[in-house]
Amino acid sequence: MATWFKQKARILIFGTGAGGVNFYKTCRGRFQVQGFVDNNVQKQGQHLFGKLIYAPRELVNLDFDTVIIASDYHAEIYPQLLALGICETKIDIFHHQFRQQTSAAQRLRSRLWGQVQELICWREGWISDLAFALFSRSNSGQRRTLKRLRLQWLDQTDEFKAHVFRPALAGVVQGPRFIGQNIQPTPITFPEVALHRLRQGQVGSVSRSAVLPDGRVVIERITTVKPRNADYSVAHVVYHGKELALVRVDEPELIEKGILVNGCSETNYYHWVLEILSQLQFVAELPEQYAGYPVLISKHSQTIPSIRALIESIGIDRPFVYLDTLPTYKVDDLLFITAPNNMIPNFKNSVGNLTNSNFARPESVEFLRQHAMSLTQDIDATTLPKRVFLARKGFLRRYNQAEVINLLQPYGFVSVAMEELDVSQQVALMANAEVIIGPTGAAWTNIMFASKGAQALCWMAEEYGDLSCFSNLATIVGVDMEFITYPTGAHDSRELYYKGYHLDVGQVKAWLERHLPEGPGR
Repeated sequence: MATWFKQKARILIFGTGAGGVNFYKTCRGRFQVQGFVDNNVQKQGQHLFGKLIYAPRELVNLDFDTVIIASDYHAEIYPQLLALGICETKIDIFHHQFRQQTSAAQRLRSRLWGQVQELICWREGWISDLAFALFSRSNSGQRRTLKRLRLQWLDQTDEFKAHVFRPALAGVVQGPRFIGQNIQPTPITFPEVALHRLRQGQVGSVSRSAVLPDGRVVIERITTVKPRNADYSVAHVVYHGKELALVRVDEPELIEKGILVNGCSETNYYHWVLEILSQLQFVAELPEQYAGYPVLISKHSQTIPSIRALIESIGIDRPFVYLDTLPTYKVDDLLFITAPNNMIPNFKNSVGNLTNSNFARPESVEFLRQHAMSLTQDIDATTLPKRVFLARKGFLRRYNQAEVINLLQPYGFVSVAMEELDVSQQVALMANAEVIIGPTGAAWTNIMFASKGAQALCWMAEEYGDLSCFSNLATIVGVDMEFITYPTGAHDSRELYYKGYHLDVGQVKAWLERHLPEGPGR
């Protein structure tokens, strides 16, 4: 018998945090939600929206069509699911599903809730009070811990400043040099690198913020970008505006003292290297009075082999305290080093990247290069390829990669998946390469280890605008790097991180013919 309707797919949602909750609320009408999955043993066996929360190991005994990852830790969850025997075709991701199939009405509701949050956090007054009351009733499950706090930008106060490592100074950021365009560097002012000392600051492993006992949340912002265009909402910071912020204030674990070394992401390689590890340079320059303070850092620093190796190469002679992702921590005596290099994690108001949305100090790049190069001493450079293609694996930003590989092979390019190499191999590979080609992504962080005079071609989405993090690193170390673009139709920076595309390989071929005139195979 013919049917006149399509049966809803049976899904499991991996993640019970904000991602899982948002996906369920937005997309539950399109699916049969069988339940949730979470790695947190304390949540397993509990219920969320009336649905059972399973342990990952239970998936093999469940009947479902798709497990949808609704977590920022997709890079760890994806291989975990494969290792459990879940077929790749049965794994999807929240952002991929969300934009493809949500209705206009659902997107409108999402935008309206964003406006409500903006009203709550713009400034104190009756409008904020009314909007907060409405928001609290609609999110009653979070009411116990969600607070509206006064926002203090760290750069706008000297209240906590204990020491200055580097004063503010003039500098530049090099934007991406799109083929056929002459892009000049953008002048900026590097903010000072300072030590701030906060008492009883409540912090997390990710967010560059601290909740204080007096009802304030202090947030480090990127001073080269207008505050209204930048989104620092991550971890316990749910939303922020001009004067106020919505913050989850749970019962924290207690730490006596420590130096917080973290960033806006604990899974992204670029943020780890440029934003977080660069802070370790200044741990060695701390005044003597702080000699006994341990380093407080995400436990993910020990689960990502390349990051663990880079930390070891720096040789910090202090104890380390490793922070879990979910809890918050109250540190009685908290030391906070402002990031010497920084990058906007996400944007508000449909704003895209400008050249000055990030910055990197040449001093920091040299510091990181020296320590990373020390790891390559036992690698024979004669065994390494001169022409490298940065291949992608997994489900993020899928594109016609096989077509690109077929084009590059006659030119002598070797396809390399950086995530399959240890950090010493990654560094040595970049340092030895004469030509590097590939799609935008965290692997290009390693361009900072390339040799002066190398040539590079990167393609990135038009929607990234003037994303300059990789072009700037290339300029600092003397690499000739050019960019081509492609459209994706992504609506925001979060979706752009996941969305697939199709690349016009003719542009790559034209670049090859112009830069490698000796022809294929040589």
